Amino acid sequence: MKGGGRPLPIGGRPLPVSGSPLPHAGSPLPFTGRHAELERLRGGLRRPGCRGVVLTGEGGVGKSRLAAEFADEAAAHHRTVRLPVSEAASHVPLAAFAPHLTGPALPGELGRHFQELRNLLATPAGRPRVLLLVDDLHHLDDSSLTLLSALAADAATGFFLVATLPQDADWPEALRSLWHQDAVEHLRIGPFDRATTARLLADTLGAPVSAPVVRALWEAGRGNALWTREILRAAVREGTLRPVDEVWCLTGPLDDTLLDAPAEGRFRGLPEDRRTLLRLLALCGPLGLADALARVTPEALADLEEERLVVVTEDDRRGRVQLAHPWHALLLRRGTPRLLARSLLLEQAGRVREYGARRHGDALSLARWELDATGTADPELLVRAAGHALDDGDVDTMCRLARAALAQGPHVVAGLLLGEGLGQRGEFGESVPVLERAFDEARTPGEVDAAAAALSQHHLYGLGDAVAAFAVLDRAADRIGIRPALTACRAGLLSAVGRNDEAAAVLALAEGADPKPGGDGPAAGDAWTQADVLLLQAHLRVRLSAGRVDEAVRTGRHAYAVQNGLADRWTAYYPARSLYLVAAALLESGRLDEAERTALEGQEAMRDAVPALTVWFAWVRGRVALERGLVTDALAHFREARALARLCGQAFAEQRALAGLVLAAAQTGRLAPEAEALTPADAPYSPLCQADTLRAHGWVRLLGGAAGPARELMLDAARAALARGEATAATALLHDVLRWGPPDSAHEAGTELAAATALVQGALAEVRAAHAAAVTPAGGPDPAALEAVAERMAALGLHLYAAEAFGEAAGAWRRRDRAASAARAAARALALRGRCQEAATPALAGAAAAVPLSARERDIALMAARGRTSREIAEAYVLSVRTVENHLGRIYRKLGVTGRADLADVLLA
Repeated sequence: MKGGGRPLPIGGRPLPVSGSPLPHAGSPLPFTGRHAELERLRGGLRRPGCRGVVLTGEGGVGKSRLAAEFADEAAAHHRTVRLPVSEAASHVPLAAFAPHLTGPALPGELGRHFQELRNLLATPAGRPRVLLLVDDLHHLDDSSLTLLSALAADAATGFFLVATLPQDADWPEALRSLWHQDAVEHLRIGPFDRATTARLLADTLGAPVSAPVVRALWEAGRGNALWTREILRAAVREGTLRPVDEVWCLTGPLDDTLLDAPAEGRFRGLPEDRRTLLRLLALCGPLGLADALARVTPEALADLEEERLVVVTEDDRRGRVQLAHPWHALLLRRGTPRLLARSLLLEQAGRVREYGARRHGDALSLARWELDATGTADPELLVRAAGHALDDGDVDTMCRLARAALAQGPHVVAGLLLGEGLGQRGEFGESVPVLERAFDEARTPGEVDAAAAALSQHHLYGLGDAVAAFAVLDRAADRIGIRPALTACRAGLLSAVGRNDEAAAVLALAEGADPKPGGDGPAAGDAWTQADVLLLQAHLRVRLSAGRVDEAVRTGRHAYAVQNGLADRWTAYYPARSLYLVAAALLESGRLDEAERTALEGQEAMRDAVPALTVWFAWVRGRVALERGLVTDALAHFREARALARLCGQAFAEQRALAGLVLAAAQTGRLAPEAEALTPADAPYSPLCQADTLRAHGWVRLLGGAAGPARELMLDAARAALARGEATAATALLHDVLRWGPPDSAHEAGTELAAATALVQGALAEVRAAHAAAVTPAGGPDPAALEAVAERMAALGLHLYAAEAFGEAAGAWRRRDRAASAARAAARALALRGRCQEAATPALAGAAAAVPLSARERDIALMAARGRTSREIAEAYVLSVRTVENHLGRIYRKLGVTGRADLADVLLA
């Protein structure tokens, strides 16, 4: 974890933290994520032979909360007895049972107390059994434990015990014996996984939470509910976690929020040698096993591991020792005197230098330790270390080390790394001057390449200045001539500003001089370079825009593999950048599952959140969800992307996310208020006004009742996109117009869509072409062809498109007076719409009216389709079986089906 937060850049809009729904100190978080464990407890209570369940787990995972929630739920039908157990009362005889005894609690009268408690816990015949809750069983005093053991061994009482224990605590012999007899179940409670942590955070904060927040809090809290709660409260209190455009985002590292962690007392009683080792681990991070054993004996290290203060692992056959929790590192660093810290850091740096500092990451460690100890370090070491931080995706550390190197004098690579890091954080006001200086100081062609690449992209994507961006590339070419890296940058920028045909031409010229990007490997004797990666990424962008999406997937995966193998990345930077484009290409190819997996792979590939890249993974996941028809999920992803873009000052990314948000809202029939922030539709085509923006404007006009202007805007945008070599965007624009209908108005769009899809690879383009062919016959839409294309769409996971096509088929059948066929198609449309999270598009509007079933008939039809028998349906609706059979006969006739199997095919999609 990195130290030092940073302010929110101008452009992000944090909402006030006061009045947030975060529980106050001492109150619990919302109960979530334990449904499987609750069901285990319910099952134990229902099972006649089960006498109880013992919950075990490490402190803070939520054992007590789970037991209390279960007891509260069971109290509706079961008398519940709770024993007040605490560490403070563990030495008071019978303290736990005293509130339930009629007289004084006397250790000498256990027999009398046993009979009284036996009566208290006995279950009367025919009544639900009593539930006894004992939280923190290990704190029971000896007399209470003796009584509880006797009561548990007495089968006649019949009560159900729920007890909690720390994960390594000894069980009372009576409970262990019952467990061996399968009369008591053991339920281990583990930490939350990341998905559950995400739900917990969203439930607690009452608003969406960005993926970097989930990752940071899950890793810091290790899925422990108590730790997560304390980190969360501190992060909100310190302002490190705050809402930006209604999405909770991190505005800096979490380090400062961990200062109040309740663990400092654990270190005070340790022997000095052990405490020194822990301090060294806190200051330096993980150490080799030999370095740790130079400080303490093997027995002492084993004791620290058993006490869960350190973790010993094996990495590449080398033993490593690290602290068990990030909280411990922060607390130990805070409690280490400055001079002692300096001494420990320099001593460890000396040990690593004695070894030769040959291992990966040694340069980063040495630079950090010497910088922390003395405030300075060798500039070349700092630059090497900044490069390692770049490899780790650690933007803040990269900036710190590069800035320290520049403090000792000009250094081109340090300037490049600092400029890139500042840009990733949205601090373009500082990054552009830093990169200008690096560009001016660059001497070798490679340095000029790298500086021009970074500076031109910051001008375009950071400041929105395309003229300045191309001017940088021209200045570079004047200095060093036309080189592959400059060619790649020019092609990428041309594609970004809507000149994809020019970009393709530039790359075509370059490919003759350098065949590597088009092949499977470098030419004989050559090695892959950063310029090759830039060329591959340029090809990826151009092919994606041009409709060559399957080629784009292969190119992007190639670029990712090549870049991961490079030793230096200070021109091409982050390999994960290729993955979000690969995910987008997979989406356009109709491979939605692969697209989602690739987006998640990209998020995981960034060991730490790289601010500007996290935006794009949220954006592409929104695109995938929207194509699936999961409109609510899409809205959440686009809102997250927009908030992250505003947080890091990425205006280009913000407009793409905003367009997605408006488009997703439109699929529900609602006009998003955020539409006012879209770049005007008549603005010049640029990174701030691309096809997505125009597509969103088209839907806004349609929802506003201006169907004619909406179609005109979309058709003009599609034709312009095709003229620029952007066939992928053109097909999306034309398909939307086709989806809007009605058939007479959609004919023009269908004809143009059929031509455009011929330029685009993949299954998505194929079903769009088939949709156009089904809508545009001279005699009107072909309902059978529409049903066939709808089935193909559903098979691809395009449930909203499939529902719309079935809705169109229903209308076409009605116009041919085929009522039963129309009803069947409309029923399929409604079933698929049920998978689409509130979708309400024009093509779906008539589907409900086309299903000639009453509400009662529809309910009965759904139950029959799901396999319920006529008798079960009759019992549910208090009808006779004969009446149900009559209803089903009418349903079959209306829908044109012959039986229950056909009903399932029509209604359950």
